[in-house]
This record gives sequence, C-alpha cells and structure tokens, in this order.
Amino acid sequence: MTAPAFKLGVVQFMAFFNSDQNPDALLSSLTLLARDDDFALVELTRMPNPQTRDRVKALLQAAHLDCAFAATPVILRGGLNPSAVDEITRRTALTELKACVDEAVALGAKTLTLMSGPFSGDEAGELKAFVQTLDELCVYASDKSLDSPLLVLVEPFDRTVDKKALIGPSSLAGALATEMLSRHSNFGLLIDLSHLPLLGESVEECLVALPLEAVRHVHLGNCVVDPTDPLYGDQHPPFGYPRSANDVEQVRVFLSALHYSGYFRRPSPYGLPTVSFEVKPLPDQDPLLVLANAKRVLKLALAI
Repeated sequence: MTAPAFKLGVVQFMAFFNSDQNPDALLSSLTLLARDDDFALVELTRMPNPQTRDRVKALLQAAHLDCAFAATPVILRGGLNPSAVDEITRRTALTELKACVDEAVALGAKTLTLMSGPFSGDEAGELKAFVQTLDELCVYASDKSLDSPLLVLVEPFDRTVDKKALIGPSSLAGALATEMLSRHSNFGLLIDLSHLPLLGESVEECLVALPLEAVRHVHLGNCVVDPTDPLYGDQHPPFGYPRSANDVEQVRVFLSALHYSGYFRRPSPYGLPTVSFEVKPLPDQDPLLVLANAKRVLKLALAI
C-alpha cells in the first residue's frame, strides 16, 4: 500500500487526560501539540469558559491547526442519553448537544462527534429516539454553520464491555447511517480501531456492514480485552501495552482496509482525510512519550 495523504490528529483530552477543564493545562498542552508539525488537527471538547475558548481559537489560528469538537465527554460526564425513549430525558440531551454545536461553530470546528446513549434492551425504540435526536441536531448544525455545514459524526462504542452503548454493533451503525444519509448530507460515522476488538469485530466485518461513504473520520487506538487486566475495556492504553489488542500489524490492516474502501479518496471538510490518535498515558507516563510511541507505530504500519 502506498502511504496515503491525510491530516494527522490527536484527541487532546485523552492524550493529556482530564486537562481540558483546566484553562492553563489545556492551553499548555495545546501549545505543545501546536509546536509539533506532524499534527494538523486537534480534537477538543467543551471549554471551561468563553474566555478560554477565545484563547484556544487564537492559538489554533496562529499555528494553522484545524480542530474538531467532541461532544462525547459532555454526554458521559453529564449522564446524558440522546437515545432515551423517555422524551424529557432525550430532549435534555438534545439541548446540551445543541449547545455543543454552538461552541463548535464558535471555535471554528468542522466536525462534531457524539455517541448514543446506553443500550437498555429496547433496540427499536432507542434507535427511533436516537434518529429523532440526530435529525434535529443535523438540521440545527446545518443552520448554524456560516460556510459549509458542520458535519455531525456518530462514533460506535462497545455494546457489552464498557460503555455498553446502543451504537454499537456495525450492523446497527450501518442501518443508522443509511437512514440518516437519506436525509442529511452533514451526517457521518467515526470508526475507532480500539472499539472493534471490544465489539468482537474485525476491520473487514465492520466496513462491510457500513455504507462506505458514511465513514468520515477514524481513530487509531488500543484496548485490552482480558477481563483480568486493570485496563480492561475502553481505556485507550498506549500501543505495546502487555496483553493489549492493537499494535503495528493491526494499525496496518486497519489503514489498508480503509485505503481499499476508498476512504482516503473521499472529500473531507479538512481538505484531506483525517486520522487521529486516541491514546491515554498510564498514570506515570509523559503524554509526549505516548504520542511519540503512536507516531512510530503509525510510521511502521505505513512502511510495511
């Protein structure tokens, strides 16, 4: 496989874990990332206040660094459920997600990523509720965007291990994407390599189940599927962690499958397709060391 052209990104609030709500820590970490010209994209979440957002936006502009907005931490931290069959619960989540759209647009982000709520047993009812939320959110995002519409991405998570989310298995993510794309051009999916082992799916099984034009962003990460390990579940340990699922070969297979699916030839709001690291340092590790680890794994995977 010839190395494809793409913009390399990093999930800031995972690489510099829980730094996003401390203005000084957030700006310090972004300065480090902005000085590394390997990175062209940072994924951010809700800012502590508008003043911090303005300082972050100025830093991004000075560094010529693109950004994406992640609403998933807002959902998890707030215990929100955008796929709740209870209408009050669903609309509470929708209100917060619309506020995330406002912040994403103010920040200059081109995409907003969210997850579904937890799977509670009523797949048909919860899917219908989630489609309602997404319909309203895609319209709101399209109306709020000044230039091209903000792209709303759903990220599938595990169903039975950690997040236990409605979306979920790739078959259900594919059905959701097919329905949403029939009505909204600003909808897509984010596929995370670290979630596939937790779903018990191979890369090929995942991509075959999806309308390929729906895949608009991807994450490179790792996970542990051994329930006896302290990092079992959706913890995004560094590549090379003992008994973990993903390393150079898995990254190679993932990128190769994406290449043959046409991912790297599809239009992107960022000009080039995007690939982001979502890795979390162990408690005693330097975040920059873990990012250097990830970049080496990527370079080796692309060289094979």
